[in-house]
Amino acid sequence: MTIRNNADKDADADKRFDASLNSVLHIDKKDYPCYVGGLKIASGNEFIVKSPVDESIQFGRFQEPEIGLSDRAADVALSAFRTWSKTDKEKRTEIFEKVSDTIKKQKYRIAAAVTLSSGMTREDSIYEVERLIEVIDDNVHKVKEGIKGRPYGVWTVISEYNSPLAAPIGHSISAILAGNTVILIPPKECPFPSYMMYDIISSAGLPDGVLNVIYDRKGKVMSNLAENENIAGIVATGRSDRFEELMFSAVNEGTVLITEFKGMNPILVYKPLSMQVAADIVISSAFGYAGQRIDSCSKVIITAGEEKQFIHSLLTSAKKITVGDPAEKGTFVGPVISNENMKKFLDIVDEAKDNIIFGGKRVLGDETSAGYYVMPAIFANLSEEHVLNIIDNSLPILSIHAVNDLEDAFEMIGDCEFGLSMGIISKDENVTKRFMAEADADIVRVNGSIMDVAMKADVNEFVKK
Repeated sequence: MTIRNNADKDADADKRFDASLNSVLHIDKKDYPCYVGGLKIASGNEFIVKSPVDESIQFGRFQEPEIGLSDRAADVALSAFRTWSKTDKEKRTEIFEKVSDTIKKQKYRIAAAVTLSSGMTREDSIYEVERLIEVIDDNVHKVKEGIKGRPYGVWTVISEYNSPLAAPIGHSISAILAGNTVILIPPKECPFPSYMMYDIISSAGLPDGVLNVIYDRKGKVMSNLAENENIAGIVATGRSDRFEELMFSAVNEGTVLITEFKGMNPILVYKPLSMQVAADIVISSAFGYAGQRIDSCSKVIITAGEEKQFIHSLLTSAKKITVGDPAEKGTFVGPVISNENMKKFLDIVDEAKDNIIFGGKRVLGDETSAGYYVMPAIFANLSEEHVLNIIDNSLPILSIHAVNDLEDAFEMIGDCEFGLSMGIISKDENVTKRFMAEADADIVRVNGSIMDVAMKADVNEFVKK
C-alpha cells in the first residue's frame, strides 16, 4: 500500500491546475449567444470579453440581447415552470447529482477558467469551485430529505464579479432544485464560467427553458426583468451601487428579493492575543481577491491606545504582499476586475493621498503591464465622515479608523455600509460576547473564524412556506 502525504497531493493539484490553465488558454474562441428555452439567440451586437490578467487573453464574442428578449425569456421560463414545478424530487436531484459529479471531475478546469476570467488566485478559484460543490450537494440532500413549501415561479439571478461562480450558479441551482425556473444574468466582466456551467447543466439533462442565460453588459435586461409581471423573485449579489436602480424599480407587489451585497464588512480589533496575528487576519480579509470578495473588509476600527502598535504590525504584514499573475503559486493579490476599476482606484488614492500609509500605486512589470494590477492601499486618520469610512468601493482599499474607547468602537462598527459580515479580533471574552450579541450581519467572524453563517444559496429560500 502506498501512502501519499499532503505534499504529494499539493503537487498533483498544482500539475492538474497548470494543465487545465493551459487548456483554457487555448480553448477555441467562439460566439457565446444568449440561451432561451434551449435555443441560441444571437443579436449580431457582439462584445469581446477580455481577461483582467492580461488584455491579450480573450474569451470570445458575447452576444448582447436584442430588444424584447428579456420578456420572451420570462414567458419561456414561465411556460417551463408549469412542467418543471411538477417534476418529482428524484428527477430533480438526479440531474444535479450528475452536475456535481461533473464539476468534481472538472474542478481544476473550472477553477482555471475562474482565474483567467476574474483574476482570482489559483487558491481562491479552487475554493470558489469547492464552495459551489458544497452548495449543490447540501441542497440536493435537503431536497431528498424533503422541503416544505411550493416553488414561486420564475426567478431572475443577477450577479457580479465578487463571486464569479459560486454565487450565480449556486443560487440558480438552489432555485431550480426547489422547482422554480431561472433567468441567469452572469457577471458582465467575467461571464465565461457561467457559460461553462450552462453547458454542464444542460448536458446533465435539465429540460429546455428551466435555465436561461442572458448576457447583460448595459443593465437593461436587469431593469426590464425587475418590472416583468412573470418574475416571482430576484436574487441580486455583488456591489450594492450596481443594484440601486433595481431596488427602486417597479417590482411587482409580492416579488421576493434576496440580496447579498458587498459592503465595508468592518472588523473591530480590541486587545487581541497577538497584534501581529490580528494584522495578518485583517490583511487576508481586506486584500484577498484584490479586496473584491463579498465579505472583504474595507474598514478596521481600533481604540486610540492600540492604534500605533496595530499600524506597525499591519505595515509589517502589508510589506509581504505579493501582487502578480494570479495563476502563479504564491501570488496573494491578482488584478482588479477591469481597467475602469483600476482607474477608479488610482483616482481615489490621488484624492486621499494625504492619508495613505501604504501602497496605492499601479504595479507594472513583465507579467503585470498588460493587466489591471495595483498595490493595495491602506489609509489612516481619515475623518469620520470621509467616504472611505462609510461607503465601500469593492477595491483593495482599507481604512484604519481610531476611536477614543470601546463604547465609541461599538457605535462606529455599525455606522457604515457594513454589508454581509462583521468581525472582531479580541482575547476579551466579554467584549466578544457583546459583539456577537449586537452584530447585525449574516456572517460574524471571531478571531478570523466564522461563528455563524446564514447559507444564502439555500433551497428553502426558494419555496413559499
